[in-house]
Amino acid sequence: MTADPTASPPPLQDDPEERQLVTRSAAGDQDAFRQLVLRHHRRVVNIAYRALGDAGLAEDVAQEVFIKVFRHLPSYRHEKPFVHWLHRVAAHTVTDAARRHRPMQSLDSLAQTLAGQGGDPQEVAARHDLQRSIRRAIATLPPHYRDTLGLQVYHDLSYEEIAATLEIPVGTVMSRLNAAKRLLRDRLQGLADSEGGANTR
Repeated sequence: MTADPTASPPPLQDDPEERQLVTRSAAGDQDAFRQLVLRHHRRVVNIAYRALGDAGLAEDVAQEVFIKVFRHLPSYRHEKPFVHWLHRVAAHTVTDAARRHRPMQSLDSLAQTLAGQGGDPQEVAARHDLQRSIRRAIATLPPHYRDTLGLQVYHDLSYEEIAATLEIPVGTVMSRLNAAKRLLRDRLQGLADSEGGANTR
């Protein structure tokens, strides 16, 4: 029997230990909050790095995410898994950072990629150019498309996890992703056409 794509996602199993840490953190317990950060720091850094392509900037953005989490913990609704709320805070913070900073690949990182893959330098550079173009294009999408696609691309969430995070039906997630990817392809094609025209001048 197939699941109804229009149905709301079922609530995930709660983590009693994390719930306690969140409650203590919201009350100002610094040690509890440090434990929360240790649990989720690597996840948030990875999300930021996928979106921004810069390890140092990803660490800065992760710090900003956890500052926001600490400030807004009193508004967190405990009936929802904490990790879903964390993903929403991270998504908005990463998007803001992507707008402020033009994603760049450092020469050191590029050299490491070349050494690890053993690929042709021009091909590797072209891949990084494409990744930067995709990040910039995603940042310009309408918010409901950008947030949904970002949760899939940067946060590596499933349809069900995206639905739970955004509190929308799975069917809506699927339709938003399809529309976002069509719009993304159009924008990238437009960018390629404009660059091609500039190169022929």
